[in-house]
Amino acid sequence: MGPLYDAVGLGMWAYSNAAFRVVVLGPRHFRLQPRTLIVSTHRRETDVPVVGPLLYFGARLWRHRGERMSFAARDDMFLPGFFAGFPPDLSPRVRRLLFPVGVGRFLPRVQVNPISSASVARAAELLHSHPDSTLDDAVPAALAEAFRSRSEDRGLPPPRRSGDVLRGEYADLLWQPVTRPEAPELDGFWGARAAIASADFRRLVELVRGGGSLLVFPEGRPSPDGEIGPLRRGLSALVRRARPDWFLPIALAYDPLRRRRARVVVAVGPRVEPPGEDAEAATLELLRRATPLTCGQFVAHELLAGRDPDVDGLGQAVEESRSERRPVDPELLDPAQHRTCLGEAIAAAERRAGELQFLAREYASARGM
Repeated sequence: MGPLYDAVGLGMWAYSNAAFRVVVLGPRHFRLQPRTLIVSTHRRETDVPVVGPLLYFGARLWRHRGERMSFAARDDMFLPGFFAGFPPDLSPRVRRLLFPVGVGRFLPRVQVNPISSASVARAAELLHSHPDSTLDDAVPAALAEAFRSRSEDRGLPPPRRSGDVLRGEYADLLWQPVTRPEAPELDGFWGARAAIASADFRRLVELVRGGGSLLVFPEGRPSPDGEIGPLRRGLSALVRRARPDWFLPIALAYDPLRRRRARVVVAVGPRVEPPGEDAEAATLELLRRATPLTCGQFVAHELLAGRDPDVDGLGQAVEESRSERRPVDPELLDPAQHRTCLGEAIAAAERRAGELQFLAREYASARGM
């Protein structure tokens, strides 16, 4: 486990620093105390390679091997074909090539643990479990029709059985979520899935109670619109049963309104005692208050409100954040830099208009607006 864990830590560091300008707010060096639950906002699919290295190097996990954190991850990462089915916008050829690739057997070796849902699965899981069932019995009617339409478009034999669509040409469709009410016929599958979900949860509880540190993303998925939250059900149960000694909050803010690489500001800690009652509400408030203010957020908020972003407004936003003890991108702490930051962000907003809604919503959500 040691060499592979180190290699992944170094690889994530290389990727995140090549893709982004990463700025870390908080202690540069710290120790991960036993029974720590690390809770992080979930902004993008790149959050793990951004957060992982700052914890790996900040806590010197290359040296303190007994303190290495574990990760809670979406269970479909463990399925063959994840890299073909999950990412959007891949070409059909790339999906076919990636479909046989799987990393599930390696993930436990770097302390990645799955989180399963008892009532939601990927279509691929249903179809793999009953390859001889008719397609219409295994998945919802709309998805079955999508498989048939894809076969016509690609000149493939019309699929009739579940096993007929277990191939790379259908990878993105195989990664569509299916709920138990949509596919109630396969009761045996759902019963087994409930048992797996319970076992996954118990494993996380035992990990923390046994003295481990665990990184979780309580929102469960990257925010689709910039909102911080809502949190998935289950955090209160995890806190109640695992009984962590500490919470370590982490919040990320991507600022793509830049001339070149996007900037990522990551606020780490300080650690706090776990919340008592209503852990979900308390954790959501903790993550909102930990979300850093960026120039991109402010510019997007002002533009979508129909106002011209100006130096005075940015200065006021910075002072309000500081008075409320909210993290602020360090470049905004120097008023002399405000005009330069605004000019760069406003120019970038014209090229990246699709980012504005997300950034504006993030700005408002952090402040409960």
